[in-house]
Amino acid sequence: MNSCRTLVLATCLVATSSVFSAQFDDIAVKLDQYVKKEVKQGLPGAALAVVINGDIRLLRGYGVVKNGSNKKVNSATVFPLASISKTFASAAVSILVERGLLEWDTHVVPYLENITFSDADLGKEVTLRHVLSQSTGLVAQAYSDLLEDNVSYPKILQILNRVKFVCEPGNCYSYQNVVYNLSADMLALAAGVDYPTFVKEQVFIPLRMDNASFGMEGYKQADNRASPHVKVKSGCGAVQPTPFYYRVPAAAGINASAQDLAKWMLAQMGQQPTVLEPSLLEIMHKPHVRANQYRYRARMSNVTYGLGWRLFDYRGLTGFVHHGGWVKGFRTEMVFNRNTQTGMVFLANCENNRVARDIVLFFLQLYQERYGVQLAGADTKK
Repeated sequence: MNSCRTLVLATCLVATSSVFSAQFDDIAVKLDQYVKKEVKQGLPGAALAVVINGDIRLLRGYGVVKNGSNKKVNSATVFPLASISKTFASAAVSILVERGLLEWDTHVVPYLENITFSDADLGKEVTLRHVLSQSTGLVAQAYSDLLEDNVSYPKILQILNRVKFVCEPGNCYSYQNVVYNLSADMLALAAGVDYPTFVKEQVFIPLRMDNASFGMEGYKQADNRASPHVKVKSGCGAVQPTPFYYRVPAAAGINASAQDLAKWMLAQMGQQPTVLEPSLLEIMHKPHVRANQYRYRARMSNVTYGLGWRLFDYRGLTGFVHHGGWVKGFRTEMVFNRNTQTGMVFLANCENNRVARDIVLFFLQLYQERYGVQLAGADTKK
């Protein structure tokens, strides 16, 4: 059987860390070679998942979980996902929207009684949609520095009213972590359970994301977990994991493996409609505000932010959906194209921005080589 569309078939790949392919595909093979090379050149460890035409073609680990260790990374090794966690928040909210328990345009105030904004008139316009689309209008990265200074989330919320607006809600892109987590607070009120419990019950379990968890406790409970490393002169040096961004679970609270994210990608492609309704995926993957993407802007165009996802075109090809993430010692990337159901997940246990940037661009180059002529020909025939 050639297809690995279902979760049952996806699970059949768990036992192997080698390339799986009904036919060897250049995208999977060349990405595999790329990561092997980076590990040989000093990246401690990484994990890769590749989906092509809606089928899982590669699940593999590379290198070691920690420099000096003999324990190898495999496709079940757990990494903190950092900001890829944001993609789960919009999905979780969509489930409540489908059930009629919450609306995309529910206003943050007065829904959350403990929140006040610096400008009451602008503040009353801020909605859940603005939070999830990074378009609240507040100064970007509001109080992310306080998270890194070990200030608790509740204490930060007490001074949220000091954050200035730079535009009217919905009119500009301003990336957030603390403010993004207001979506988790609103979901908890609507669902009657805390945000991590809801995501576990409504997303992790039905999608059989067996290695996925929340928080530092979940990370430490995973026997098969990657350790963080930072760039040093000699390459990558091991450091202790930090708890700071786990305090905003909607923004950066999830741990998961390449296996888990391959299943997550299939669900985002519409292959799990009982978990994620396709009409809601359309809303999440629709542009809501024009965004910036400095690392890639020379190659990408029409860069926008949807609900929990970045969206862009690449050299005339449309339909790309992406999010990356960083927390101390880790880099994560997930990118796919909805039109062809082809994508990639890359997880690394060293915060090497070059590798994270370049593998996304390499995937896009390989994608264009495979699909560009084919899609151009299809357009010509219309």
